[in-house]
Amino acid sequence: MAVNKISLNLAQEIVNAVKEVVDKDINFIDINGIIIGSTDKKRLNTFHQAGYKAIKNLKNITVEDNDEYKGSKKGINYPIRINESAVGAIGITGEPSEISKFGFLVTKITEIFIKEQQLNYKHEADKQRINYVVKSLIYDNVEDKEEIENILQEFKIPINQKFAIVIMKINKTHSTSDLEIIESDIKRVFDTIGNIFKIYIYPNEFIALVNEERYEKLKFVYMDILKKYKGQLSGGVGRLKNLYESHKSYQEARIALKHSSKNNKILTYIDSLQLELILESVDNEIKNQYVEKTLQNLDDNEIDLLEIYYKNNMSLKQTSEDLYIHKNTLQYKLEKIQQKCGLNPRCFNESVILYIAVCIKLSL
Repeated sequence: MAVNKISLNLAQEIVNAVKEVVDKDINFIDINGIIIGSTDKKRLNTFHQAGYKAIKNLKNITVEDNDEYKGSKKGINYPIRINESAVGAIGITGEPSEISKFGFLVTKITEIFIKEQQLNYKHEADKQRINYVVKSLIYDNVEDKEEIENILQEFKIPINQKFAIVIMKINKTHSTSDLEIIESDIKRVFDTIGNIFKIYIYPNEFIALVNEERYEKLKFVYMDILKKYKGQLSGGVGRLKNLYESHKSYQEARIALKHSSKNNKILTYIDSLQLELILESVDNEIKNQYVEKTLQNLDDNEIDLLEIYYKNNMSLKQTSEDLYIHKNTLQYKLEKIQQKCGLNPRCFNESVILYIAVCIKLSL
């Protein structure tokens, strides 16, 4: 909304609010002298000469007689100024001597309405610009670097630093009230680390552009606020990149998010991943061929056993305790696996082949 342009809806809201205070018919006149809001519907879209004069002269215009000004009735018309410019006039219908006492109050009410609307407009405009910057960067669709840089500089974000992409995803369906609480806490994390370049992707994702000074701070803030949502919320963080390589950080954040979702973690930094990062870059068809070749003779129970075995760093004692079986029984089952697939889970070199196969199967 430009400073000198008041919407019809806002004009009507203003006159309705003012009438509650003064209990008189109220008109809002735009800069062209047209009544665009009125408690007297018959006067809408008509020319109001006294209001127009008040706007042009930036002075209160009193109407002592209904015929004194074209389209005007007895009353007082006050110019409304925002930043020293007239954006319209507010007219009160009635005996001037009776209604003059309301002048200050009426103009202040009107100014508050307009300034609040302008703040809302600026907020929405800022959101649109932030959306434009983040989406342009993460989707590698930057058409105007100068515009991107101007927006960042306007928000006092230096462009000659590195940035990382953070993705937070709400995993499960929640009631509206619960969802609002989780979303509020996610926003609180970003606000606490000082990040404002965040967007919401329907239906359940928040994506933020985090500069390097806030990158480390995120690690300490998110657990304090979000740890209670384990199992409900997953996140991924890409590596720090130059501004126009943010799309690469976004792809890494997607990989880290996938790892978080599968391993019931709230937030995973891509830097913490090793084998998972390599496997993510391998074609799915090749992965399927590898798994089939390595594990095809094993049943689901045996694959589950291997998963627990590797989670326990190949410890027979811990694995047998987790499976509630005797250590000798576990050794027998591992030997059975060796017989069926030709790879010994107790031998490091052969076990690596099995471990990778199990990791791939869990990721598919």
